[in-house]
Order: sequence, then C-alpha cells, then structure tokens
Amino acid sequence: MRVGACAVIAGFMLFAGDLWASAVESGSPTVGLLQGLSPALHGMAAARVDPRTLGLQFLVHDQFPLLASSVVAAIGAVAMTVPLRYLAAAERARTTTAPSPVTGYLATYAPLMIALFVPVFEISLIVGAHNYLSGSARTASAVSAATGGGLRVALQLIVTVGELALAAAFLLISMRAMRVGLLTRMLGIVGMISGVLFVIPLTPLPVVQALWLVFIGAMLVGFGGRQLPEAWTVLEARPWPSAPPRERRPRPQRTTRGSRSSPPPTPEPVVQRGPSPSASKKRKQRRR
Repeated sequence: MRVGACAVIAGFMLFAGDLWASAVESGSPTVGLLQGLSPALHGMAAARVDPRTLGLQFLVHDQFPLLASSVVAAIGAVAMTVPLRYLAAAERARTTTAPSPVTGYLATYAPLMIALFVPVFEISLIVGAHNYLSGSARTASAVSAATGGGLRVALQLIVTVGELALAAAFLLISMRAMRVGLLTRMLGIVGMISGVLFVIPLTPLPVVQALWLVFIGAMLVGFGGRQLPEAWTVLEARPWPSAPPRERRPRPQRTTRGSRSSPPPTPEPVVQRGPSPSASKKRKQRRR
C-alpha cells in the first residue's frame, strides 16, 4: 500500500511540476529571425542591446514560480524511487536467470540525480541572469559570460546523464518485470515507451510517464477490486503465455489472364446391363 501511494504521488507531482513550468514559460519572450538579423541588416556586427536580454529579465521576474515548479517535479522524482526499487527487487527475487543489480542502482540514483541537479541548474541560470542585469553591458559576450561557464556546462551534462539513466531504469525494469509476470503486457509496454520518451520527448509534458506511475500505484493498491498478477502471490516467475500460432490456410491457386479454371471432369456412371432378350432366345434355339 505504501509503495502504491508513493507511485501515485510521484505521477501527480511529476506531471504537476512540468505543467506549472510550461505554463510559466509560455509567457517568455522569444527572439525571432528578423529580430536576430536586424543588426546585420543595419550594417552592425552586433546589437547594442542583445535580444536575449528580454529572456533574462523574464527569468528574474518569474524566478519564484520557476523554482517552485522545479521543486514540485523534484519531489515527484524522489517519490519515484520507491516503486522503481520495489519492482526491481521483486523481479530479482523471481527471475530465472542471473539477477542483475544494475536495475536497482538505476532505480535508486537516476531519479535522485534529476531531483537534485535540475533545480541546481535552474538556480545557476537565475544567478547568471541577476549578474547580467546588475552590470551595465548588454552585449552578446556579456550574455554568454553570464549564462555560460564551465559550472553550468557540467551541470547540464549531469542532468543529461541523469535523464538517460532514468530512461534506462524505466525501460529495463518494465521489460524484466513483464517477463517474470509482475506486470501485465500493457503496463510493461507502456513502461518501456515511457523510458524512450525521456530521451525522445514527443510531448512537452511527461504524460505517459505520469500515467504509468499512477497505473502501477493503482495496481498495487488494488484499485477497482482487481487482483494482482499471479507472480506477486508466489516467489517465482509466472510469465504470461504466448499467443498460439495461427493455422495456415491453403492459398487459392492463381490463374493467369485469359485462362479460366475449369472444374475437373466427373466420371460417367457405370451402368450394369443384363443380357439382352434376343441373345437369350438364340441360346435356347441352339440348345434345342
């Protein structure tokens, strides 16, 4: 019950944090193509006031909602470790092959990397924006110096590694848990798709990942009166049966153009005939 509750909380908090951040960032000013080419069209090497200044002003103005949304998503990432570790441990206890400790490490440390370093990276951007706006220079080099640097590059690299590790955790744990029968085929496939979406985000919000966590929590809690898969009740693997092979039907014979397939000729019925009356009369005359 505790694991199921943590899974539901993780799904809601992860989705709520990213939804809040997307709503705040929707009002962020953007630099258009003509605005970026405007200095060159006027014969200038660079603009006196870099167009990205508006974005940094927006970052400073809405710093508290952005930080709060990242903290909400971080809470969801921390709560995510509980169901992931639980599934990984249950799979290792039931696997028929050699148990792998990799899934346990990924389930423990990958969400924590996201929960810790994503807010730190956001704070570093806000501090850089404050430093830029407190100075007098508004050139492109000043913007690059305020928002760049080795520390921010290292933080961004760590966040990227954490996202890849979290994707691998979702993918491997879902696949291995489905093999031993802890997850249904639908939940296993959705979990693997969720891992891929961490690397290739087809949607701006983690909708599939949040739904998978909520479904896992609903399954463990027994929402709707549904029973757990059979592998949860015994300490052994109970893989799902594979679909039976389909019977092959004989293919109809193809006919070439201009030719018609005629049915095979039916044999004529054989009629047994008795001796004719004239033949019987001749035989009687001969006997006489």
